[in-house]
Amino acid sequence: MAKGITLTLGDGNAYVMPPLTLGALEDFQDGIAAMEQGGLDKETIATTIDVALASLKRNYPEMTRDMVRELIDLEIMAEVFEAVMDVSGLRRKAIEAGEATGASL
Repeated sequence: MAKGITLTLGDGNAYVMPPLTLGALEDFQDGIAAMEQGGLDKETIATTIDVALASLKRNYPEMTRDMVRELIDLEIMAEVFEAVMDVSGLRRKAIEAGEATGASL
């Protein structure tokens, strides 16, 4: 099982969400960038489902998109997305880059 962040999803079970693969990052790059801007629309919901599925399938190959749609609700949507981005290092690296830029100004 790949290491990651453990989250309890909508069915009450704990799932380990490992980092995204480079292929998944490439596939979802535009959607991830849009999510970083905030907002809640059909595209950001779809991106959250797709990113969560890509992460979960690494440890739970039987996971389907329909299953993920039912496991994530509005209450944990942001937490799931942030967990996957954090474990992948994207959020941490963005924060570090912002701090470095801010510190140099």
